[in-house]
Amino acid sequence: MSLSHKKFLEATVTSKGQVTIPAEIRRRSGIKKNTKVRFNMMEDGTVQMRVIKGCKMEGKEELITTIQNLMDKYKTGIDYLKDK
Repeated sequence: MSLSHKKFLEATVTSKGQVTIPAEIRRRSGIKKNTKVRFNMMEDGTVQMRVIKGCKMEGKEELITTIQNLMDKYKTGIDYLKDK
């Protein structure tokens, strides 16, 4: 029976704590091999799972600036070789 005809789908947790996400949910959510998902614990005890989409452009400039500042602050492997 498809997800649209059910209110919920169930899965069993293995001894390793793993759960197989039902095929219909994987298909409709675009979950494929190596897709990252995030679990949020809600205040009422429910767990919400979200598919993590690709990296957003927001914050990339800040990351690049931080990396450049760190590169200026610390010697790289090439710098150590040049000093020898």
